[in-house]
Amino acid sequence: MPAQPRPLIIVGCGQIVTHHCSALAALPPGTFRVVALVDPSPERRHVIAAQLREEASSHLLDKEKPLAEHASLDDVLRAENMDDMCPKPALFISVPHDLHVPLAKHALDAGLDVIMEKPLAPTLEGCRELLQHTDQSTGMLIISEQSPYWQEVAKAKELLQAGAIGTLISAAAYYYESMRDNITSGTDAAGGLGWRASLERAGGGIVIDGGLHWLRPLREFCGEVESVVGVCRNAEAGLGMEGETLAHALLKMSKSVSSSYQTQPANSGQLVATFSANMMHTAPMAHGECPYFRLTGTKGEMIIYGTGLNPDGGGGLKLYNEEHVGGIDLFPRDRQGGFFLGFRGVWEVVAGILAEEDRTKARDTVRNAAADVGVALALYKSSESGKWEDCEQFLNSETS
Repeated sequence: MPAQPRPLIIVGCGQIVTHHCSALAALPPGTFRVVALVDPSPERRHVIAAQLREEASSHLLDKEKPLAEHASLDDVLRAENMDDMCPKPALFISVPHDLHVPLAKHALDAGLDVIMEKPLAPTLEGCRELLQHTDQSTGMLIISEQSPYWQEVAKAKELLQAGAIGTLISAAAYYYESMRDNITSGTDAAGGLGWRASLERAGGGIVIDGGLHWLRPLREFCGEVESVVGVCRNAEAGLGMEGETLAHALLKMSKSVSSSYQTQPANSGQLVATFSANMMHTAPMAHGECPYFRLTGTKGEMIIYGTGLNPDGGGGLKLYNEEHVGGIDLFPRDRQGGFFLGFRGVWEVVAGILAEEDRTKARDTVRNAAADVGVALALYKSSESGKWEDCEQFLNSETS
């Protein structure tokens, strides 16, 4: 008997969910079936419902049963008979950062598996709380960070491990975008950033939001971050953000390496990467002129093109080494969808974790998400102190 689609309840219907829905629709039919939408805004629920009803994603809906809509998680837990659904529903949570901890705990306490957008939490205390809660819950918590499945990032890591550019001695990440082009976070009715503009709700500015999608690949390439020094500024008044719109940092990597290509030349010190983030309001930006990532090794370089976060950009990987002195495009810079193809990749992984009930892999996603937050918060602390600040080491601590 074929496996039944996993029922999925989507909690939060913001703009980013449209990309997750497209990724879900690209999975093999029968992987997931969306049974309910939860959002306080009827307008946003209707937007996502309309997308799900499109022909391309029609397999995500039950043709015999209408898609349920609810205003809150409490409403859906009361209205939907979870115990009668087979298999039991999973929840996908994509809400403002300050709601991550309470909603994830509430759903886990209900015995449900939870998939959640980054960040894990906007505070170290919140990260520790969720790590502890997942160990005590019957349900699994999985963080859907898609950047490791950005195909350019995954290919670059594969090439690093194969020695394509020798020992990695420098890595640079530059996240930049303008709301002129932005299609990931959307705007509120007044044309502003809504909750993302609130320091209390978001936990910070550009670093703890979109910047995490650049910090994670740096960790994938370079290993764990030991300490950070940097500056954060609010340099774009037009965005109306309380948190930072610009950040520059040096990231000192751990001496403990996970891959041989990370072992530094003798007497050269620890590997140090650079991270920059910059968000503008309406100013045009020089997409394509500055790579999103530049990886320098003892035998060559790789770049991931900075072609813009839009359906036509976010792609391209070029390799330079002795075999390709003039460089070779492994993914063309004009390929469509690059960054956004990572959403499908992460949902393929999520589906596997759920099907196998693999609590170890689920917990790994939580620990990695906590480590990302640890780097972001160390950068915030460094910006205030003017000193190198240590990162919380979630991956190596059994008590964190």
